[in-house]
Amino acid sequence: MSLRITQNSMNRTQLAGLNTSLNRLQQTQEQLTTGKRLNRPSDDPVGTVSALRFRSEQSQLAQFGANITDGLSRLQASDDALSQTSNMTQRIRTQALAALNGTGSQTQMKAYAAEIREMRAGLLQQANSQYAGQPLFGGTTPKDNAFDPATGAFQGNNLPVLRQITDSPGDAGQINVGVNGQAAFGNALVKGTGDLDKLAAAIEAGDSAGINAGLAAVDKLQDDILNVQATVGTRVGRLVSLEALNGRQDDASRIALSKVEDTDFLKAAMDLSIQSNAYQAALSASAKIIQPSLMDFIR
Repeated sequence: MSLRITQNSMNRTQLAGLNTSLNRLQQTQEQLTTGKRLNRPSDDPVGTVSALRFRSEQSQLAQFGANITDGLSRLQASDDALSQTSNMTQRIRTQALAALNGTGSQTQMKAYAAEIREMRAGLLQQANSQYAGQPLFGGTTPKDNAFDPATGAFQGNNLPVLRQITDSPGDAGQINVGVNGQAAFGNALVKGTGDLDKLAAAIEAGDSAGINAGLAAVDKLQDDILNVQATVGTRVGRLVSLEALNGRQDDASRIALSKVEDTDFLKAAMDLSIQSNAYQAALSASAKIIQPSLMDFIR
């Protein structure tokens, strides 16, 4: 049985080939125009899945980066406040030692006591420092201040203020950016019965034993502040390292995504030239193969 090839079948085959060639040409032009090799999932289903995975990874890294930045800012604000309090406690110690020498007049002793009480007020102000409207040393308390501004009593809590900084499970992926205010200041700031007010009263009364006890309390306060500050410094160091790592991971993800979905302009330009020439040649050949019909002659 012989196979008869009609003019219509040749025409259809030729037109199908032209459409295929034109589609390739248009796709390459679109890639050059948009700068993207993937403009729709059908362009490369496997590549589209990879691109979606990289975009999800970048979104997650961006959130971790924001958490790291927030944590660093909060911890650095805490460190600044602790540095101020450390300087103040050193000044209190200096005044207490001067009072203990016993060479000052009663007026001078009262001046020492007044300055220590003023320093206590300054320490209380630093202990109630805030970041983004939240007390730095109050844990997760909803109150505006970690310490009661009137009495100096601690009114926060010691619950951790957690930030998710990696995708690791549990504590490995989180960090506490809160600072334990009670561990740093204890009861030193309590008005009247706190260590600093007791020291001021002892200086006014010329009570050497009370001044010595107050000095020991100030030394402990300094040590506590420095210990808490050291913990803050350790956390800052961890976040700085993670910030750099997060940036490198984000760069790597962006490069990988670019390789998957971005247009290789040199290759696309060469393809466009080849495809354009091929399409023009196909058009020329088709014009010779597709013969005019009777209707063409009638028109």
